[in-house]
Amino acid sequence: MKTVAVAALLLSYLTLFAQPRLENHGHFARIVADGEPMLIIGGELGNSSASTKADMQRIFPHLRDLGLNTALVPLSWRQIEPREGVFDMRILDDMLKEARDNDLKIVLLWFGAWKNSMSCYAPDWVKTDTRRFSRAHTSSGKQVEEASSLCPETLKADSRAFCRVMEHLRDNDAEQTVVMVQVENEIGMIESPRDYSPDATEAYNGKVPPLLVDYLRDNMDSLHPYLKERLAKGDGGDDWAGMFGDDMYAEEIFQSWTYARYVQRMAETARKIYHLPMYVNVALDSRGRKPGQYPSGGPLAQLVDIWHCAAPDIDVLGVDIYDKGFADWTERYHLHNNPLFIPEIRLDDKDAMYAFYAFGHHDAMGFCPFSIEDYPLSASRSASDWRNIDLDADDQLNAFGNVAQSLSPVAAAYRLLRQASPLILARQGTSDMDAVLLDNDNRERSIVTPDGVRVTVRHSLSLGWEPAANDSVWPEAACIILRLGKMDYLVAGSDVVLTFSPASSGTTWETGDGITGILSCEEVEVDDGEIKTVRWLNGDQTHQGRHVRIPHNQFSMQRFRLYEY
Repeated sequence: MKTVAVAALLLSYLTLFAQPRLENHGHFARIVADGEPMLIIGGELGNSSASTKADMQRIFPHLRDLGLNTALVPLSWRQIEPREGVFDMRILDDMLKEARDNDLKIVLLWFGAWKNSMSCYAPDWVKTDTRRFSRAHTSSGKQVEEASSLCPETLKADSRAFCRVMEHLRDNDAEQTVVMVQVENEIGMIESPRDYSPDATEAYNGKVPPLLVDYLRDNMDSLHPYLKERLAKGDGGDDWAGMFGDDMYAEEIFQSWTYARYVQRMAETARKIYHLPMYVNVALDSRGRKPGQYPSGGPLAQLVDIWHCAAPDIDVLGVDIYDKGFADWTERYHLHNNPLFIPEIRLDDKDAMYAFYAFGHHDAMGFCPFSIEDYPLSASRSASDWRNIDLDADDQLNAFGNVAQSLSPVAAAYRLLRQASPLILARQGTSDMDAVLLDNDNRERSIVTPDGVRVTVRHSLSLGWEPAANDSVWPEAACIILRLGKMDYLVAGSDVVLTFSPASSGTTWETGDGITGILSCEEVEVDDGEIKTVRWLNGDQTHQGRHVRIPHNQFSMQRFRLYEY
């Protein structure tokens, strides 16, 4: 009996270890699936694009051809539990099958009590029973179509349905197609900084929970600067206004706490059934808006400590970027205690450049344009007629990975990133990888490598050779640079020119006068982590050794070796 018990325990441990999991290194993280770390080179489907089997059969092959390895797919509460206690998981089974047939992993998006703040995906029997499933209130006392985060009946019903989904995955996803789960969607209070229902107002005027008080005291040195500022505005009272200042921002902190506690109770219960990585996503507090004008109380970067304390079973705060300033937003959400994950970004050709930057500069765990099913495979076709494209994906690449002009930018970038993934993963968290993003206002940037080389990256249009060089506005350009060994590098991207010099002025190398030259440059492809040379580029393509260049509107990988003289 003892031997049987030990064997069962070992099997349980091995099963748990084999499940998709998050390998967290603090400032960066990655999903481990099928026993190997992976980058989520993905895209999120539109809210209604996986609501029928027929739609998924139409869409998933296109996602595969675009070069995705992961699809972020919504699953709505109202669809799987149309009547209370009666569950229908057929749509989830269809989703798993279509993903497997197209060699895709899934990040499952639970549209439960909230989707973009509203309760629009709750079942009819929840929406219509406002006595049992109470609503949030504005400051004027008006009920809104947002579930109250303090309603125990809503939590109970939402959590029960979510747990049934996790049970179904545990019992029916032996292939481990689903690698991560989003709990709710863009939580936040609209119209008011907080819920003004009687229960919420009573809680706001009551004492701040000891759990949070103790957390703030024990982690004071590492708190986000914003939260430290809020604590300094308090008057020493033990209620929310007394601790964080008597204004709308203290109300937002309270609202964030209530959402996070709700989500924690769901995640904690569900992970006991099937332990998958879980995250929440956030709508930005952008364009000068105030709490309530944007979804107040969501998992904003400055409230990361509230979420870490209240919802320890949530692994990551993902950022949805629909505003300008990509570099600034990624810097804001890539924290020492929050790895960068971009589950949504406005669908655009420039996402190709943003993806290089996110993975190379921020060690992002994933990058996912929204409504990805509408993005064309072919650069010459519109998003509306991609269904008519009859292209073999392999035919779109030449042997060295330089993507043919017929591919759209994101599809081209994704193919390079898929090839380079093993090299990127091996360099995450090290100084052997970085990336540069250029835009119209920043047409030149530089990085310094561990070899003491300054790599100056300029837009390829700066050479003045292409007709677009005369345009008043230059498009985004980007590249990821990987150090393979001493003075040995790989660059992948588009629209860039790289030149090299000693990192410090006046530096002289032991071998000469301090000049950095290009020893060799070659176009390459990467096959299962092995770099294969296809052709040498020491002639016109490098301007006879003056620079390394990936021309305008082309995507490629090049390996170059430097020397000193």
